[in-house]
Amino acid sequence: MADPEDVLADSLESLYDHVPVAHSSAGSVYTYQSRDGGSSISLMTPDTQAANWALHATSIWSSALYVVDHAADLHLDRFDDLVRQERRPLRLLELGAGTGLPSIFIAKTYPNVMVTCSDYPDESLICTLRENAKQNDVEARCRVVPYGWGSDPSPLFQSQNSNSDPVPGFDVVLAADTLWNSDFHDIFIQTLQLTLKRSPHSRVQLVAGLHTGRFVLQTFLNLVLAAGFVAEELKERRVGGMDERPWSVEHAEGEDEQERRRWVVWMIFKWRDL
Repeated sequence: MADPEDVLADSLESLYDHVPVAHSSAGSVYTYQSRDGGSSISLMTPDTQAANWALHATSIWSSALYVVDHAADLHLDRFDDLVRQERRPLRLLELGAGTGLPSIFIAKTYPNVMVTCSDYPDESLICTLRENAKQNDVEARCRVVPYGWGSDPSPLFQSQNSNSDPVPGFDVVLAADTLWNSDFHDIFIQTLQLTLKRSPHSRVQLVAGLHTGRFVLQTFLNLVLAAGFVAEELKERRVGGMDERPWSVEHAEGEDEQERRRWVVWMIFKWRDL
């Protein structure tokens, strides 16, 4: 049965051009059906302990849905030659995974990818994440690891059996809607530095909504570009449409909340000095 909040959100979007930034609610079941009619993923939306409500991990954010709807744009196939040469799976880390939708979708869709699905070490949140991976039959290729941004990344590397790699780290670090609070930007960027493999092939893929405004994202961009990364792509994409345009903080002029909700920003970063 459809969640009442999802039905309400869909109705509002149809009748009033309302674009929701979040879907589902804590403790409810959300079912994602891929656009091609292939993958069907059923997820329990996590709750958190009261002390961690500020994480806002009790929803499925539009950016996560946008990632799975446009997973081909992650260009994971660009690593095929590297994977064959090194005789190992592509290593992908998702940060701030929430329900784990992108992680689980990628694990189900891309057999050559080993996914580490991570979020804040809240017991309720992590238990739900693990159950979601189990219920969707991807436990073997989607390892759930509790991880606080900026902390020792060793548990993440251990999940991939990559500690013996002379250059440890992940080929792809993915996150959806993790930039809405500028208070977390410093430790989030530190985490990117700690976890992205020092390789010219490695990429950070971020998709972010604009619901807390463009200036929050611009603050992040100023910091991440000063932290050793360079932007390979910075594009605004219309949710539910085909329009795209270069990122610009100047689009904030005359832009109301409803217009902001209609866009996500797709960002790809790589190491500057490699």
